[in-house]
Amino acid sequence: MRLTIKKYNYLLIAGGLFMLLFNTSCKKYVTIPPPVNAVDEALAFADSSTATSVVLGIYSSIATGNSSNVFNAIKYGAMSADEGYYLTNASFDNFKNNTLAAGNDANVFWGAMYTKIGRANYAIEGVNASKTLSTSVKNQLVGEAKFWRAWHYFYLVNYFGDVPLVVNTDALTNGLLARAPVADVYQQIVTDLTDAKALLTTKYPSVEKARINKSAVSAFLARVYFYQQNWAAAESEASEVINSGTYSLVTNLNNVFLIGSTETIFQISLAGTSVPATVMGAEFIPASTTPSFVLYDTLANSFEANDQRKVNWTKAITYVGKTYYYPYKYKVRSTTAGTEYPVMLRLAELYLIRAEAEANESKIPQAQADLNLVRNRAGLPNTTAATKDDLVKVLERERWFELFTEFSDRWFSLKRKNRATEALSPIKPAWKPFQQLYPIPAQAMGANPNLKDNPGYF
Repeated sequence: MRLTIKKYNYLLIAGGLFMLLFNTSCKKYVTIPPPVNAVDEALAFADSSTATSVVLGIYSSIATGNSSNVFNAIKYGAMSADEGYYLTNASFDNFKNNTLAAGNDANVFWGAMYTKIGRANYAIEGVNASKTLSTSVKNQLVGEAKFWRAWHYFYLVNYFGDVPLVVNTDALTNGLLARAPVADVYQQIVTDLTDAKALLTTKYPSVEKARINKSAVSAFLARVYFYQQNWAAAESEASEVINSGTYSLVTNLNNVFLIGSTETIFQISLAGTSVPATVMGAEFIPASTTPSFVLYDTLANSFEANDQRKVNWTKAITYVGKTYYYPYKYKVRSTTAGTEYPVMLRLAELYLIRAEAEANESKIPQAQADLNLVRNRAGLPNTTAATKDDLVKVLERERWFELFTEFSDRWFSLKRKNRATEALSPIKPAWKPFQQLYPIPAQAMGANPNLKDNPGYF
C-alpha cells in the first residue's frame, strides 16, 4: 500500500499541524494527500535506488525550501541576537525586538523541523527493516538519517528548550508526547551522531560534499559536545576533522562559500533544483538601493581595524542619510548558474571550538595557536590573550565576527554563556530574559494537550 495516512500524518502531528477531528465517540483522521515524493511503502526500501530517494528527500526538502525550512535558523536567530535585522520590513520586528508573543510566531521552526525529523524516522525504520538492502547501503542511509534527526533536534532544543522527543513513527503516541528535558534531547542527539559516525565512512557518497560523511558527523558532534561543555570530547572530535588533511582554511575570504571551497565540510547542493541562488544571497543582498537585511551597528562597529571579514563579508549601503552594512558572505543574489551552495559546516568553526575547549582545559598555547589561525586568515595579528578567562572572552567575540549570520551561532552562544541579557538589553529596550526561549506554537499546543508553553508566555 502507499505511504499510509496514519504514518505520514504523524509528521504533521509532531509538528503541531496535524488535523485530528473529534466527534462524540471517536477520533477520525482528516484525509491528507501523501507527500509529493511518496512511494509505495512496500517498495520504498526494496532496493538501493528507492531507499536512497527516501533519504535524499530530506536533503531536497531543505535545498528547495525558502521560508519555512532550516535556513530560517540564519535570519531569525540573527535578529534575536545582535547580528542583523530587516530594516524596512516590520513583519519581523517581534524577532528583532525580542517581543515574541504566545501564539505562532515561531511555528515556522517547529512545524518544518518536526516534519524533517518525521522523514528521518520513517527512513531509519524502513531501512533497518529491509531484508533486501546491502549492509553498506543500510549503514550509509541510516547514518545520514540519524545525522539529520540530530541536526533538527539540536536547533529545536536551542530555540525552545524542552521539546517532545519523537524517535519513531507511532503517530498516536507521538501526537500526545509531553516535552522531554533538554538533557534527554541532547542525549538522543549524541546517541544519533555516535551511531552515524560508526556507520559512515570518510568518503562522500556524492560530489560536492553534498551528502553526509563521517567527517561531517564529527564536525557536528564537536559542536554538540562544545555546547554541553564536554571540552575533551569537543576537542577530540574537532581534532579528528582538522587532522584528517582533507580540509584547509581558504586564504581568500571571498572564496570561503564557493562550491569548491576546501574549507567546506558539508554543504547543501542546489544542483538540479529550481533555486537560483542560496537563501543567504537572496535574503541579504538588496535588490535595489533600498536595504533589506542589515547588521546591527554593535556588530558592524566592533570589528577590529583591518579585519578583512568586514572588508569582504559585509557591504555598505546608504539609506536616508545613514550608512548600513549588510551580510555579504554569499555574493550571488540571483543567477541561473550558481557558484555558491549553503555551507552547513566549515573548518573555521572547528578551530574556534577546539581553541575554546583547549582554553577551558588550560591548554593556553594550543588555544592561542588555533585562535591565531582564524585571526591571521582575517588579516589580524596574533591574540594578546594569555589566560584562560581572557581567551574565553576573546573567543566569544571571535565567533561573532567569524560566524555572524551562520545558523544562529551568536544567539545560541549568548544563551549558553548566560550573557544574553547583558549583551542585548542595551540595544533592545523591550528585552525580557524569558525571551531566550521561543514560545511553543499555539497550533502544536492545541493539537496536543500535554504540551505547555515556556514561562513568560502565559
